[in-house]
Parts: sequence; C-alpha cells; structure tokens
Amino acid sequence: MAEFTIRDEDLVGLKGKVVVLTGGSSGIGLATVNLLISLGASVVSGDLNDPVEDHSSLTFLKTNVTRWNELTRLFKKAIEVHGHIDYVFANAGIGPRANYLDLETDGSGDLKEPNSEAVDVMLKGVINTACLAFHYLKTNPEGGAIVLMGSSTGIQPLRAADYSCAKHGVLGFGRGLARLMVAASSPIRVNILAPSWTSTNVLPNVAGIMQAVSHRSQSPDVVARLTVLLMIDEKRHGDIIYADDGKYMEIEKAVLLPAFEKIKGDGPSDDEILQRIGALSG
Repeated sequence: MAEFTIRDEDLVGLKGKVVVLTGGSSGIGLATVNLLISLGASVVSGDLNDPVEDHSSLTFLKTNVTRWNELTRLFKKAIEVHGHIDYVFANAGIGPRANYLDLETDGSGDLKEPNSEAVDVMLKGVINTACLAFHYLKTNPEGGAIVLMGSSTGIQPLRAADYSCAKHGVLGFGRGLARLMVAASSPIRVNILAPSWTSTNVLPNVAGIMQAVSHRSQSPDVVARLTVLLMIDEKRHGDIIYADDGKYMEIEKAVLLPAFEKIKGDGPSDDEILQRIGALSG
C-alpha cells in the first residue's frame, strides 16, 4: 500500500489562490478553512451554519447544498468577489438519517418514503458541487483541482445504509469523473478523500463516543492537510486517499485497480469497452 507523509513544506503555493468549499463552518471543513487562510489563500465557504469567526480572507454565504440555486449562488459569489476560482472542495456532510427497516406512516396511515437527506447532501450535493466546479475551473488555462469528500466507509460495508450509499456513490462518481477528465484532455484534477473516524459534527460528541467504545477519532486537521495537498500537488489525479490518524495511503492505484486487474484477467476493462463504443459514434 502506497503510504506517505505530509510535510509542512509540501503545503506551499497557495498565496493568492481562491478556494470554494462547502461545509466550512465546522469539522473538517472548518479545519480546512483555517489551514487555507493560514497559507495565504482566500476562501469562499457555503454552509447552513454561520462561520465560527470572521476573517478578511473568508467570504461566507449561507448555502444548502441540496438546492441547486443556492450552490450556483455560492460560485457566482466567488467570481464576484475574486474574479476566478482555483480549487473546489465538495465537503458538506451529515450523519445517517434513514431507517429502511422501520418505515414511518403519515397522518393518513400511508407509508412514507425513506429519509433521503444523507444521500441528497453527501452524494447529490457532491455531484452538483463538482459539476459547478468544472464549469468554472475550465476557464482557467492551468485548470485547477476538485477534492471530493468520501469516506473509509465507501470502501467497506456499513450498517448505516444511507450513509454508506452516499459514500460509495462518491467513490463511483469521483473515479468516473477522473476518467472523464483524462478522456477530455482536461487539466482539471479530481481526487477523493477516504478518511477514517474523524472528530466532526456528523455524530454528536464523536470523540466521547469513540472513547466509550475504546476507539479513537482523528483530528480534522489531519484530513485538512490532505485536502490542501490534493489541491496543490499537480501529480495527483484520480487518487483515493485513506487517512487514519496521520497515516495517508493511496488506494486507487495501489489497491483497487490492481485487485480488479486480477479479477478480470486478460480481457479489457469496462471503461476500455466504453471507450471503444464511444469511438464508433465519434
């Protein structure tokens, strides 16, 4: 497994850069905002909650990532204030919401649709944020970078099925989007975070809960450092990085693709077949 460390000297080159991110008022988003500002970047943050403190390098806009018009307003605000965007972090998230085994009923006694908030925020919201990111970053001759908030739960089974669905979906979307960028010869890079348990507001008092079950949760600063690295490291594209208590491991090229190569044998991959099909109509 391709394990690596992140040194302070790896996190340079952000002075004057503009970053749009969602979910920047707490947890990993807040840690990333603070780190970006400390490194000289300007940040445009969209969140349902107000920022913890004001800063001259921070522009905040109240944003519900499940609403397309509010997301578009966030990106327009960044252009209005700064004239361009360099990096985008699709980060906003919530905890599990759905109970698929015990459906609720409405006032008439009819079954209600299962709660879709987690999927709407953490999959649909990520997809829409990334699409807007591409729209604005493609105007930059040098491209830019999109970082997607996945999770270690996206590469393993999890009994919180709605949360698991969203995070597995982010992996599928991000891996496909990275291939699309290559096929389109786009200079925009796409990478995916897969952090383990982290002290955020996704679960209330997660640090206390982890202590009660004899486990530990990592600081959001650990993930923030990885997020910034994926923005500025121009060699990284299509990576999925597992982060656990200061250990970082690339698993797309080191684990997932090699595992599939063994499964499929000598035949072409599904992506190679799709490329051939596309060539027929091209």
